[in-house]
Amino acid sequence: MRIILLMMIGLSSLWSLEIFVDTKTGLVWQDDVDAKTVKKEWSGAKSYCKKLTLDAKSDWRVPNIKELQSIVDISRYKPAIKKGFQNIASSFYWSSSAIVSGSSSAWIVYFYSGHTNGYDKSDKYYVRCVRGSRQ
Repeated sequence: MRIILLMMIGLSSLWSLEIFVDTKTGLVWQDDVDAKTVKKEWSGAKSYCKKLTLDAKSDWRVPNIKELQSIVDISRYKPAIKKGFQNIASSFYWSSSAIVSGSSSAWIVYFYSGHTNGYDKSDKYYVRCVRGSRQ
């Protein structure tokens, strides 16, 4: 009985890692409740990820547009995101990529449909932080 209980405790801690590892890219993605609830303006998103500690790691950042697009699955809809993510808002998520250097707009991915667009950096959208090598 004790062995079964210990195994159940171990498995529950594995399920609560709150991250998603993309084996294709090697990137590690934030996948906790904040990933579907926290909205920030662009500079606030960058600050949020920089301060994030998750999975005992503190080297999180806002993904660039190429990285964010890498988790889009256009064969899915509402949300158009790779299978395996648990905490998803079918909405807009910030990338760290400005439309043009110094401009007031940055790229976002709309995970309702998987489309990409540019929006004003002062607008508030969702944040999903990433860690690992930049693509």
